[in-house]
Amino acid sequence: MRGIERLIAARLPDLVHSDDQNWSLHQALHVLVGDDCLVVAQQGDQLAGIIALDLARQQLVACHLNPALLDRHAARQLIEAAEHQALCYGIGRIHCRVQPVALRFMSALGYESIDRDMPPSSPVRVSKSLQQNAADWVREVLALQRQLGIPAHYGAQRRLRMIDDCADLQSIGFDVYDREQFLHPEAAQAWREMRDTAARAGVVLQVVSGFRGRDYQAGLIRAKLKRGLNLERILCVSAAPGYSQHHSGRALDLKAPGSAALEEDFAGTSAYRWLQANAAYFGFHETLGPNNRHGIIWEPWHWCHRSISQTTQTSRFKQRPS
Repeated sequence: MRGIERLIAARLPDLVHSDDQNWSLHQALHVLVGDDCLVVAQQGDQLAGIIALDLARQQLVACHLNPALLDRHAARQLIEAAEHQALCYGIGRIHCRVQPVALRFMSALGYESIDRDMPPSSPVRVSKSLQQNAADWVREVLALQRQLGIPAHYGAQRRLRMIDDCADLQSIGFDVYDREQFLHPEAAQAWREMRDTAARAGVVLQVVSGFRGRDYQAGLIRAKLKRGLNLERILCVSAAPGYSQHHSGRALDLKAPGSAALEEDFAGTSAYRWLQANAAYFGFHETLGPNNRHGIIWEPWHWCHRSISQTTQTSRFKQRPS
C-alpha cells in the first residue's frame, strides 16, 4: 500500500489534491482498495497504468497510462475494468476528464465529449453509458430502480454491489411460516451442518427467510410504499431489488424459539451468542452489524455464507455483444 501511495503522489496529483482538511491519501486508498475501485497494471516493478473509480461522483479519476509500458489493448482493459466496477455498483453512466490527445482513444471506447468550445489544450469532459451492452439482468435491476423511484446513485452511495438471482438452488426445508426455503447448494450444506451442531449444543436455530429474487424484493418495497411508508426509511430496512444478499442464495434470516422474527431483540438470545462464537466455522458471517456502511439497520438475525467470488461476479457482468 505504501508503494502505491508513493507512486500516486509522484504521478497522479489529481488524486492527491483535496480541499478537505480531513482527507488523506492513505485513507482514500483504503476506501478504493476496499471497494475494488483502484485498478493497477504493473509490469515487473514498474507502474504501467492506474485508474481510480470515484463512486461518490460516478466518474473515473486519476488515470495514468505509461505509454512506454502499456499498449492500447492493455489500456482498454484497464478502463473497462473500472467501468465494470462502476456497473457493479449500479452506475449506469460514467464520466471522466481527459487530455485532448486522448479523445480519439476514448471515443473508440464509446465516450462522447460533453464539453463544447473548449480551448484546444484544455482537458475535456467525456461521458459513456454503461447500460447499452450490460447483461439483461443488470438492465432489469436498473429499470426496477427507476420504477420504484430509487436514486440512481443508490448502490454507489450505500456501497452495495448488484447481485444476480442465484440460478442453482437447493431446498433447506420449511421456515417458521411453513414456506419452503432455498439456498445455494454450498450454503445449504453449511447451514445444515451449522444447525445440527447448534442443536447438539442445545441451541435451536429457526429459518425466517432464505433466497429471495429481485422481483420478490421489489414486491416487498412496493407493498411498503402502498402502505404510505417513506422510501428513504424503507431502504434503511430493506435493500433495493438487485442489491440484497438474499439474491445470492447465501443469506439467511434466523430466529430462536420464543423470539420475534426480524427484531433486534434476537441479539439478546443464546442463539445469537452461539452464532457469534461459532458461525464463522461454517462460513457464515453477520454482514449487517451496528452502524454498517450500507445504511441499513442492524440485523443481528441476518447471516451470509461467504461472499460471491470476483470470478462469479465478473462472469455475471459479462457484456452483451455490441
